[in-house]
This record gives sequence, structure tokens and C-alpha cells, in this order.
Amino acid sequence: MYAREVAGRTLTFGVSGMLYKDGLVMYDRQTDTLWTQVDGRAVRGSLNGRQLEIVPAVHATWKEWLALYPGSQVLRKNGEFRSSYENYNRNPGELGIMGRRNTDDRLPGKERILGIRVGGAAMAFPLKSVRGGRLAQADVGGIPVLLAAPTADLPVLAYERRARSRTLTFRIETAGGRSVLRDVETNSTWDVATGTALSGPMAGAQLPRATAYPAFWFGWRGYFPATGVWQRSKEQPRK
Repeated sequence: MYAREVAGRTLTFGVSGMLYKDGLVMYDRQTDTLWTQVDGRAVRGSLNGRQLEIVPAVHATWKEWLALYPGSQVLRKNGEFRSSYENYNRNPGELGIMGRRNTDDRLPGKERILGIRVGGAAMAFPLKSVRGGRLAQADVGGIPVLLAAPTADLPVLAYERRARSRTLTFRIETAGGRSVLRDVETNSTWDVATGTALSGPMAGAQLPRATAYPAFWFGWRGYFPATGVWQRSKEQPRK
């Protein structure tokens, strides 16, 4: 997700019909500049070299989203709800529209990941591994990050692990019938849905959202070949 203001102008976008490394290429209607979907970079046109500002977002099913934010409004779209990519998504051997090979066997080509990029550093977090441990904690480009997956009915949420100039380490526990985060350093509890400290010395503090990109492994690796792959250590607490 990106903000649409560039160089003092608010742009509107459409789909160009072109692909770059199997990623969608957008165009803006004001200047006809082409932009990549994955990193929001202008690659051809009068705005070439500009970068769209990233807006952190959550990738979730409607059921997962509603469980966290029951009062949400919905943007209703006309037409069918069925995805034209349904068969493609289910076929583990079909990589890309034109067909590609998985050149990095650290993960299967169609493994679903959340990618985090900070400056020139990138890391892929396999969703199965994150959900298996309920938490993923790492440093990406010098930024401490946290991915939380409290239950199978909730989406994976990404935050920076910093608040009030402190770097924090977290575990997940159940309080009052719901999952909450608790930091090891101050013993404060935090709301999973918002990243706000609910009680303890950090009460009222806010964890910044981290920008996480949902992707297939082969697609992420194609854009960021130097990416790391997160693995849960045996010592990492599960609850």
C-alpha cells in the first residue's frame, strides 16, 4: 500500500498490463509514468526515480480482519468476488505468468512469506514458521521487528520492537480470554491488534507498524536476491 502524493501532486493509478519480474506495473494518469508494484519505484517516465511513500498495511482474510476490527467499514466492489488467479495460486509448480524456475532452494518457490525491507536489507518470514511459533523477532537493516500470529483466526501483524527509546523482546500469553503481548524488559502488556501498551510501566506507549509485504518466495527473491530468510530458534519462547 502506498500514499498517492508525489512531488506535491496527488496521483491516480491504473494497471499498465505489463509485468516486471512477475510483478504488476502501474501507471499514473497524470504523467503516464510507470511504477513497480513491489517497491513503489518509478521506472519510466517524467517521474523516473521517484519513490512512493509506503503505508503499512495488514494482509488478511475478511474473517481475520473482522476478528481484530469488528467495527470496520467495507469498500464494496462491483462484479465477481472470485479471483482469476485461483488456479495459479493453488499450483505449486507454476512460478510466474511466463513460467520460471526457483533459483533459491532455501524455500519452495510458492512458499508464502511476509517480506520486510529496511534500506538495502531484506528478510523473508515464512508464514507457516511464524504461525507455528506465534511470534517472530529479528533485526532487519538495524531495525528490531516483531511479527505476531496469536491464533489461527487472526492475521500476522508486524511491528517495530521499539517504544520510548527502548528495544523490547516479547512473548504471547492469554489474559482475560484474549491473546496479549508482554515484553520481557518491563513486564508491560500490549494489545496485539494496535500495538498499544495496556498496562505496566509502558502503558500508553505505541509500537510503530512495520511494513510487511505478502509475497511468494520466488517473487520476493526475484526483487531482493540478497534477502535473508528468518528461522525460529529453539530458544525462542512460544508463549
